[in-house]
Parts: sequence; structure tokens; C-alpha cells
Amino acid sequence: MADGLLDGYAFDLATAVRGGPDRWEALVDGGWGVGDRPNGGYLLALATRAALQAVDRPHPIAVSAHFVAPPVAGPAELAVTRLRAGRSLSTARVTLVQEQRPRLEALVSAGTLGLNGTPAWRRAPEPPALPPAAECISGRPELPDGVRVGLLDHVDIRIDPATTGWAAGSPSGRLEMRGWVRFRDRRGADPLGLLQMVDALPPASFELGIQAWAPTVELTVYVRGLPAPGWLACVVRGQLWQDGWFDEEAEVWDAGGHLVAQSRQLAGARPPRPAGGGAPLQPPPLRRRQDHPGLQRPAAAGGRPGRPDR
Repeated sequence: MADGLLDGYAFDLATAVRGGPDRWEALVDGGWGVGDRPNGGYLLALATRAALQAVDRPHPIAVSAHFVAPPVAGPAELAVTRLRAGRSLSTARVTLVQEQRPRLEALVSAGTLGLNGTPAWRRAPEPPALPPAAECISGRPELPDGVRVGLLDHVDIRIDPATTGWAAGSPSGRLEMRGWVRFRDRRGADPLGLLQMVDALPPASFELGIQAWAPTVELTVYVRGLPAPGWLACVVRGQLWQDGWFDEEAEVWDAGGHLVAQSRQLAGARPPRPAGGGAPLQPPPLRRRQDHPGLQRPAAAGGRPGRPDR
């Protein structure tokens, strides 16, 4: 973590904390979100950095957070309560406070991850098949309605064309999103960075035709290993959208074919309503996928299926 700060990587600078051991100060960076709303994965990483320093452990193992009020860009205080110090795991509670209001409550269990070995058992023998990153569609910070996705200035995402029907006005009707992710400044995606990567792709609710801000209510991440350098494959699926709420389950695989992170979250997704009230509106048809301002199709294909380009 200290090396990242010395190297000036954007993620490390945006999640820097100072103080301790029980009270930390930070600056919530408004450039890591959608419009004026900071991204949930970014906020989780910020809170976790304070916990790791408080318990003196290098890696997050299991992290769970409830977003109790929308954080905003600006100063924040992180109150850390150390709950347990064991031989293999230490646990702390973190409260992110702004303007004397709690905005996020997190529990962090931290330890030391070893090098990825051969799993004793795993359900999926290999990562899910994705087109090469060169054949996927790049996310761009500008959205059609003028809202800026500052997160994409820092995180490079390449979305599987099979999950971009929403951009062509033809959503698949499934809670699903797939693609490749990495930091734009080529910072390695260490365990702390994985907390950001699980929440980097567009909401799976886009493929239900709901292109609206999807506020996270709760986010849990399990970090399963130290990721190898290179692109990370991210697959997101959901089970249910009901009463304005939907779930997402994410898997993140590294370039070596290892499952390095899993997450689950509950978020909101509500179609917009007309100005005078009444039934929710359906999103209007969008332009063809290649002309969508928030996506950029590749100029040429390359690479092999299921493998990232280099």
C-alpha cells in the first residue's frame, strides 16, 4: 500500500488515510463515481484501508458494508473499532462519517493471503469464456444525459458485446454484465484494489432496460487470492428484481485463471416516472450501439476467445 502512494497511483492517492489508530481522516474523491455520487467499491476500499492500518494486517479477506446515507465528495472521518486480533485474522468495524452523520458502516476481516495454488475443490474448472478485450466495448466517462462517470477516468472497462444490448435499445432482459477491468494507470490489482474491481462494470440492471443510478444498499466482498498482473475478467449475475431492488453476484478472475474475488450486493433500480406522476416510464430507445456516447466499439478485432489482449 505504501508503495502505491510513493508511485503516485490514482487509486492509492484517492484512498489515502491519515491519523489512527482509532480515528482516521480522508478525503472522499468525487472523481471516483457517477455524477456527484462516489462509487460503492471505491468507498469500501477507502474504509478498508483504514481498517488494515488499524489492525496492522496486509490484506482484506472478507468485507461487508451497509451504505446508510449517500456519501459526498469532501472530508471524511473514519472511526475504527478493533473487535478481534487473532493469529490468522483480525476484525474491525469502520464508520465513515461526514458532517457528523454516519454514511457507511463496514466490517473488515483481514489477514495474509498466500500465493495462488491449486484449489482443493472448485465448482468452475476455469474462468467463464469472454471475447478478447480487443473485441469488447470500451466504457467512456460521458453519458448521453450529460452525467459524467468519473470512475472510468481511472478504471478501464471492456464490456462483452453480449451484455450491451441496453446501449442499442435492446436489453436482454437478464440481470447480467460481463467484461474485462483494470486500472488505467496500470496499477496492479492487489487485494485492496479488488474491492474496487468487483463494482466497476455498469449495473446489471441496465440489461433490464433501466439505465439509472443504482444506489448500493449493502456490499459484501470475499478476496480469494493475490491476482496475477494483467486484465481481470469480471462476471456479474443477478437473481431477482422486485419492488425496486435487485441483487448482483460478481466473480473476478485473474489472467492466470484464478478466482480472486467474489461479491454480492443489493442495490436499487427504479425506472423514471413522468413529471406529473403515474406509472414508471420505460427508457427511450437509444442510438445504435456503436454510436452510444458511453461506449466505444473496437476498431478491429484481435486475440483469442476467452483470453485478454495484452
